[in-house]
Amino acid sequence: MTSRNMVNYVIGFFVSLLVILTILVIAIELVTFDQNFYLQQYKRLNTAQKIGMSDEDLMRVTKQLTDYIRGRWKSLESITAEIKGIDRQVFNEREITHMLDVKGLFQLAARLRNFALIGIVVLISVLYFNSNKKPWSFFAVSYLIAAGLLLLVLITSIVIIRSNFTYYWDQFHYLFFDNDLWMLNPETDIMIQMVPEPFFYQAVLRVFSYFGTGLVIIGLVSFCILKRQKNMRQKLIRRS
Repeated sequence: MTSRNMVNYVIGFFVSLLVILTILVIAIELVTFDQNFYLQQYKRLNTAQKIGMSDEDLMRVTKQLTDYIRGRWKSLESITAEIKGIDRQVFNEREITHMLDVKGLFQLAARLRNFALIGIVVLISVLYFNSNKKPWSFFAVSYLIAAGLLLLVLITSIVIIRSNFTYYWDQFHYLFFDNDLWMLNPETDIMIQMVPEPFFYQAVLRVFSYFGTGLVIIGLVSFCILKRQKNMRQKLIRRS
């Protein structure tokens, strides 16, 4: 292998990492902002009845909450609903402050996704010119290696997390939050009543499902690229 090809594989590997990061962020966003997913889980967990809200109010509040995370709703203080027969502000100060942290994480993830997309374009352009306008085989090989290793880690992670979801869900919060505002009271805090641990368990599994599906789809495309190029080389050999 020439040093130039080695550089091309390294570039392809970094492109693969950025592609994988993009898929992960998109998977998280798809689940977080999927109103049908919330509706399914609310019905499964009997959420509206447990909180004392109507199904319509619960879905409206959910839409406003997810719009807030996306920057489309200005303030959680303005979200009100009838809860157990009383018109009131839905979220208290602790919940609102915690959601400010959550919104910050999603904004960071969105910036990382955008940075990754720009990086993909730049690195593919470099790879295009450095590989004599044949970048895809280098990317395909690098991606299959990176994605294959990651899929093994993903499958192992699912098995481990399912063995004790509460513990690993807590570790996630300790890692990404520098306060204890995420420790909400299920007796008084509407936020945790709306999305209790069983809700997040299903959400995490769905994120993994979307993420794994995205990895596999691009992996199949990469395999087809390599297969096509192999067939083309074999045709050239026969002609010669």
